[in-house]
Amino acid sequence: MRKIIIAGGPHTGKTTLLKALEYKFPEAYFVPEPAETLIARELLKQERDHDYVPVLPWIDYKLFGPAVTQESVALESKIPPHVDLAFQDRSLIDAIGYCRLNHFNTFIIKVKRLIDEANYGLAFFCEPVGDYLTTDIRRESYSQAKRTHQFLQKAYQESGIPVIELPPVPVHQRIEIVQTNIKA
Repeated sequence: MRKIIIAGGPHTGKTTLLKALEYKFPEAYFVPEPAETLIARELLKQERDHDYVPVLPWIDYKLFGPAVTQESVALESKIPPHVDLAFQDRSLIDAIGYCRLNHFNTFIIKVKRLIDEANYGLAFFCEPVGDYLTTDIRRESYSQAKRTHQFLQKAYQESGIPVIELPPVPVHQRIEIVQTNIKA
């Protein structure tokens, strides 16, 4: 199985690219973004129970980091064994960047062991595109998003897996870059 990561900081076109890749590669398996999945679930729990204190990165990253790492492992474990190609919206490598960004370096050793077991094949690292917008899940400012992007980029560069930079070009050009590199 080839595990292909689509990564980058906030507002780099990952979601748009992944949606387009779903159309181009209908036989592939797509792993959703672990942090977004976890945040949405935690916010829903809080909405249902106002006394519930959600596990969120902007409340306590030292609780969120291990939770999102566990979410990532769980989502990746759902990739069917017969699948030849799986695209992932982020990966465990992102946890390294976020741990460094949030001064949680003690957790990095555990994450590195999990990365070794994940058997990632290739990462495409998206450069920022368009105007930056915040959402309920993407709450960081533009300067925070830029800093996050830099920490993630360094984590991927140091990961030991091949990383291909995706420039801020239209999605059809990004798809061409992806297709060319996964066929090689």
